[in-house]
Amino acid sequence: MNEAPVTADNEFTPVNSVVELATYYDALSQPGVANLTLLGPGEKSHPLVIVEQLEEDYLLLDLTAIRDVAPSLRRGGKFILSGYTPGGLVRSNPLAVRDFSSVEGRLLAYVDWPKEIHVQQRRASFRASLRLGMHVGVLVRSTDNDKEELVELQGDLRDLSATGCLAEFFMQDGVSRVLPDIATEIALHFPNGTSFEVTARVRHIKNDNDRQVMAVGFEFENPSKAQEREVWNYVREIEREASRSASNGDSRNESELFRIRDEDDDRLGRRHKHQYATPMARRLARIAGYLDSQMVVMRQGEAVSSQQLSLHADRLLDMLDDDREEALFSVHCIHRESRWVRHGLAVALRMADMLGSQKVPRELRKAVAASAMVHDLGKGLLPQDIWRATTLSTEMYEEMHTHVDALLDKMGGVKWLAPVVRDNVIAQINERLDGSGYPLGLKADQLGQLARMAAVVDSMDALQRSRPDRPAKPAAVAAKLMQPLVDQFDESWLKKYVTHFGVLPIGSLLRFEKGVFAWVVGLDRQKRVAKVRVSPHKYAPDEKLGPVIAGAALAELGRIRDVLVPET
Repeated sequence: MNEAPVTADNEFTPVNSVVELATYYDALSQPGVANLTLLGPGEKSHPLVIVEQLEEDYLLLDLTAIRDVAPSLRRGGKFILSGYTPGGLVRSNPLAVRDFSSVEGRLLAYVDWPKEIHVQQRRASFRASLRLGMHVGVLVRSTDNDKEELVELQGDLRDLSATGCLAEFFMQDGVSRVLPDIATEIALHFPNGTSFEVTARVRHIKNDNDRQVMAVGFEFENPSKAQEREVWNYVREIEREASRSASNGDSRNESELFRIRDEDDDRLGRRHKHQYATPMARRLARIAGYLDSQMVVMRQGEAVSSQQLSLHADRLLDMLDDDREEALFSVHCIHRESRWVRHGLAVALRMADMLGSQKVPRELRKAVAASAMVHDLGKGLLPQDIWRATTLSTEMYEEMHTHVDALLDKMGGVKWLAPVVRDNVIAQINERLDGSGYPLGLKADQLGQLARMAAVVDSMDALQRSRPDRPAKPAAVAAKLMQPLVDQFDESWLKKYVTHFGVLPIGSLLRFEKGVFAWVVGLDRQKRVAKVRVSPHKYAPDEKLGPVIAGAALAELGRIRDVLVPET
């Protein structure tokens, strides 16, 4: 072997980052890893122990077990360090000993700290994975698409490297509001109270629908040298703690990073303990989590999952079959997800419920529910400015219309969904009888019954949700606003909607004569309020709701004084 430096070819990659070099030398210092190979005729590798390193100064080698190489090294002989590390096969450039030392019978040698090494089959970086029982919280901050305010998403760190990390988030936490494909602030919180903040960018996303989590890969953006050193320290500590916890009878002390300072520190990861107003609301939140995460992966270029859409459409119908009143109330009890997810679920449940009263076959109801669930997800693919604007320019208005095609482009793999249902509910839900709708400006004779029904249900729910250009309306007010619009909406479906759900439908927030706030949770055969649940506040229903009140107990609340829109 000659004395030319190891070249960077197809097999080896040069490494010259001080922080990364220090990590490789740390890996080489593990027992049984490093080898010393003398350059020249009859070269031979010898096992070696790296005792110590001082960054950018020296490596301290223990030559006690290979004293026979010392004479050659004392004469200035060159050698190469090598070894298999978690980052790949490492080889140094030719080195020489700068000084020898003898300590308690050990032969030690100092070498100038190598400022470059070469790695074969190198990973992007060392990556340390957390084992079961190791908790590091991840906090991501971004701007809410709906409200233009800072929102946070809490998750669990799964692994960490110099260049980024992998974290898991609970789907039911409203991931679409916080995980845009832009640079965002991310913070890591360790059990001992140590925190680390850096700017990062989403690079890859994978859904685990069975566990209801989303695994998100982040790449750190332009970290400073100080931040790089911090990360490498965390990587080494995670590897150390993972190795300690995996070994039976390992007596090594717990890593300082993982010494729990505060058992109640709620920054250490998601808790999966969200409270919901009802058990049915918890079931709906699972479906909402799927839709919310589906919108996130669509932003990454993925298509709508045929299997998952089918599964969750069945779950939605099962909710109605199990208890339609509880199911209809549940749409008012979820609030973490995107407004397009919440709106889609409300439209899906109401359309499926109306069709159920007409004895429509389950497969058709399922196709309608599935289409309604996703009909607005294409909006999540468009620029946020469109949905924040109180007025739209001509260009923005035209771009807004593209959300329909944006979704349809992602639906090609959903083969079980009948095209006629898909077209009526997704493609034509925004069309109007007078041709004023979009995206094609279809008119009455071009619109089927499902499209006419979908337009009514969609608009009734939309009026009950706030937008940047107007506040939300109570259901009764929304119905009054819709009644005169018979040139745009099918009059028969408008009447069917009000007749089916009532003037004060399930989910209406009432204030009674005695000042009590209560949510309508049941109607009698004449669609009059028959059951309510008292609320201690005017916000969305939560776990503080009281028991169901009906009959004489309901009468004691007095007359209905106001119909309210819940405060946010």
